[in-house]
Amino acid sequence: MFDKIIKILIHPLFIYCIIATLECIPYESDLGKKVYHEMPKVGDNFQAKGDLGVYYYTGEGKYSYGTADCYFSLGNPYWGAKYEDGGIKTIEVAIANQIPLLGNMCEQKIEGPVKKGKASKNNFFSTNFLLDYFSGVSHFISYLILSLSLLYHLRLRKVKYWLTFVIVFIVGGILEFVQEFFIEGRHASYEDQISNSMGAVIAMLLFWILSKMKIFERIK
Repeated sequence: MFDKIIKILIHPLFIYCIIATLECIPYESDLGKKVYHEMPKVGDNFQAKGDLGVYYYTGEGKYSYGTADCYFSLGNPYWGAKYEDGGIKTIEVAIANQIPLLGNMCEQKIEGPVKKGKASKNNFFSTNFLLDYFSGVSHFISYLILSLSLLYHLRLRKVKYWLTFVIVFIVGGILEFVQEFFIEGRHASYEDQISNSMGAVIAMLLFWILSKMKIFERIK
C-alpha cells in the first residue's frame, strides 16, 4: 500500500496536476477597483484606470517601471497591496494623461520610491504576495521536480533527455496560455517559461550525475 502511494506521488502526471492547480490560482486584487479623482502625491506609485502600466510620480512628471522586475527591485510592496499600505494608486485616465512621461525608473537609475506606510503583516502571507515574489523560484523548483520524475520514468529510453525537455517546454507553455486567457488576474510570462526550462536543464544534469553514480540501478 505504501509503495503504491509513493509511486503515485512521484508520477509525472500527479506532479503536473499539482503544478497546474497552483499556477491556475486566480490573482485576486483590489488594485484598480478604487479610483482616485486627484493627482498622485510626490512619491506615489500610480496607474491610470484600465491601464496595466505603473508609474512613479516625482512632482514634475512620471517615470515608468517598464517591467515587474524593475518595480520589485526598488523595494515596492506586492502588486496587489492597497494604496494605504504603500501600494499603487489608481487615478482617472484624464488626470494621468496630464502628467508628462520623463523616462524609465530603472534605466535612468531614478531614486527609489518613497515609502508611505507599512504593509499589513497579513500581506506577507497572502497568495498574491507569494505569486509576486516567488514566481520564478517556484517555477524553477516545480519543473525541476517534474523533470526528474519524467527522467526516472523514461530512464530506459535513449532520448529521455530531449523528450523530457520537449515535454516540460510544451506543458509549461500550455499553462502559460491558460493563465493568459482563462485565469483572472494571471498572465503569460516568458520569464516563467525560461524558469521552467532552466529547471528541466538542471534536472537533466542532476539525473545524469546520479546515473553515473548508478543510483537508479539500486532502485527496483
